Amino acid sequence: MTFAAWSADGYASESAAAELSGVAGLGATSIWILITATQGDRHASSLGASGLTPSLESVRVAATRARSLGLDVVLKVHVDLADGTWRGHIEPDDPTAWFQSYRDFLLPWVDLAVELGSSHFVVGTELAGTVRHETLWRETIAAVRARYAGTLVYAASWDEASRVPFWDALDRVGVDAYFPVAVRAEAGRAELLAGWQPWLDRLERLHRQTHRPVLLTEIGYPSIDGAGMTPYRVPAGRIDLGEQADLYWAALQATGENEWIAGLVWWNWLAGGGGGPGDRDYTPAGKPAAQELASAWLPMVLPAASRTGQAR
Repeated sequence: MTFAAWSADGYASESAAAELSGVAGLGATSIWILITATQGDRHASSLGASGLTPSLESVRVAATRARSLGLDVVLKVHVDLADGTWRGHIEPDDPTAWFQSYRDFLLPWVDLAVELGSSHFVVGTELAGTVRHETLWRETIAAVRARYAGTLVYAASWDEASRVPFWDALDRVGVDAYFPVAVRAEAGRAELLAGWQPWLDRLERLHRQTHRPVLLTEIGYPSIDGAGMTPYRVPAGRIDLGEQADLYWAALQATGENEWIAGLVWWNWLAGGGGGPGDRDYTPAGKPAAQELASAWLPMVLPAASRTGQAR
């Protein structure tokens, strides 16, 4: 589960502690903590910390709490733009300067991942406009490798992944899986499951081409009627908690038997709390979708005796 806060101290709050317990209670095995950098516009040649960036200490506090709950902690870096442009459109005027600035932001978080014993580190997210600078990306990945011995991942947008030229430098093919799985609102579960098949074929082809497992580094659906048609945005429409739950079910069913899929990371769970039946956004907290996760996850983490007792 992706754990999200956009402030210096949000991850260290008491609400964050309670929310972590909620995620662990569903049977999650890892928490991916979002780290946000900011730049002014898509052509800026530098980026850095802002009011959206957590402090190292707040992440350290959240990580300590998460590990006490049995959760692995992964750090996932995003770049947001002050003017609201999507990060996939970043094309810096001076790529060399931008990558130096990016490494300057990234490496302290790499050191924290080492300190925390994180199993994975995400070196970048949805930076489609930069992937043509292959040499600069390879230099960046090498700089991370020099400090960190765990599993390295780049999280590509679903429509970017086939164009990433440096998968061989990484350990997992990360895909943020916001592709459409429905052609109409209120599609039934069988229809949603069928809608996964062409995307599974594409993902498996990517796995075979790269010789790397595929990790769905983000997957999620807003609790809105028609969410399966445009999972990458919150559409206008009425709240539909059942459709969100159906979409979770279909994703878990579609991916569960594919050994080349290394896992799913859900977007998202808010450190400050939120969700519930009146929420339109992505979080499954307080919604039927959370029960779909528990149904899939808890049988895998509970001891056999506990499962037997639960069944009774």
